[in-house]
Amino acid sequence: MNLMQLSSRGLVLLILMLVPVFGSGMGDSYTMTFSDGAAPQGSVLSVSFSFEHSAPTGVQGFSFGVCHDTTVMTLEPEGSPTDFDYVVDWASTVEEIKLGGPPDFFQQNEEFGGWTVGCVICFTSCDVLTGGTYTFGSANYRLDGPIGTITSVGLCSTLGTPPVSSVAVVQGASMPMNSIDGEIEILEQPPVLFQFTAPEQRVNYNPIDGEATFDVTLTITEDSSNSTYPTPTQGFSMSISSDPIYITPTAASTTGPVAASNPAFAQEQITSSGWMIGVVYAFQVPVFLEFPTETDAVEISGSTVASALIGDGIGLFVPLHWESLGTPPIHNVVTVNNGSITPILDDGHLELHPQTIKDFKRGDSNGDGVVNVADAIWSLQEIFNSGSPGTCFDAKDSNGDTLYDIGDPIWLITYIFSSGPAPPTPGPVECGNDGEPQDCEIYNAC
Repeated sequence: MNLMQLSSRGLVLLILMLVPVFGSGMGDSYTMTFSDGAAPQGSVLSVSFSFEHSAPTGVQGFSFGVCHDTTVMTLEPEGSPTDFDYVVDWASTVEEIKLGGPPDFFQQNEEFGGWTVGCVICFTSCDVLTGGTYTFGSANYRLDGPIGTITSVGLCSTLGTPPVSSVAVVQGASMPMNSIDGEIEILEQPPVLFQFTAPEQRVNYNPIDGEATFDVTLTITEDSSNSTYPTPTQGFSMSISSDPIYITPTAASTTGPVAASNPAFAQEQITSSGWMIGVVYAFQVPVFLEFPTETDAVEISGSTVASALIGDGIGLFVPLHWESLGTPPIHNVVTVNNGSITPILDDGHLELHPQTIKDFKRGDSNGDGVVNVADAIWSLQEIFNSGSPGTCFDAKDSNGDTLYDIGDPIWLITYIFSSGPAPPTPGPVECGNDGEPQDCEIYNAC
């Protein structure tokens, strides 16, 4: 029989459930117990409920309503009206209540202020729920009320038209259920944690002239322990400094998924000591970005102060330090729900490394530190379509013949896809060089 259909006998039993009739079983107990819980404001809390009875002849069916305060909690239904787990998540105890299968009649409804259910195990009295304690299921509630609110979830007989009574059916009679309500507390929302990370990156300079340029990628990561993880963000601002004696900041721009979102506002500010950028994804139409893993967000560029490094054959470390710069100051924040959240700030550094002969990876035409099909495409675009020029000839010379022509991308494609020979010394995997003479203006991936 379809669970959504009701025979004449089921109608009689359902009427018994809706209108209490007191008879046999009066001395027995019938109790529904709801779990207590506490969760941060705005989060979803699962409230479990279990049924206990002591009727020797067993329970033939039941009906009950469950109420909550709609001003502080919102019921979050489980699925669609065609699902058994529609309003709440029912345990196998109920799903297999009749001889290991579903009951003959099972109807549940979401109501304003709660939910109701009616169940007839077997129209022909072929099975009953014997005495004992049974886990019935759990319902999810979103906690919308003020922080510090204490409320409850429990049985009631006020929901539906006509109202559904909270009763157990024993030998055709309706026995009122007792309710041990669950106490729910709304807690303060813990701070949502994000992290801004600056890398540790080497910058190779020639001590003869002290010149070098670099690009550094700054990332954002959300802590997975956040109750709202992954949290939709509306924008952010970054501010990071270095040592102006050795470093000249030149540019800051969005990158990765942030750039791909085509933000409505992305404004850089550059000073002698650092980089600042503010980003808003959209002003009117809601646009949100999430950072569930470490995600590229901003690329900063700069150059060395040549005069400070000429003749320096030792090198040094200079900081990449998160701090508020500018007037008025630009702060390091992430915007969530129109509010500013200060992230954890993970500093990095630049290792200024003297190197007359630059290390590189042969075949890395685009200079990203990885030799793959992108490098073959880069070379084809540069050679035949006026694409962006690579800055290290030795890296682009994939076959090592001192020429840069179609033979180089073909060599790469054969190596990558057809088990051809690898690009010669220093090869495509480890950083190194082939000694003098060298033709490599800039290579910052080693």
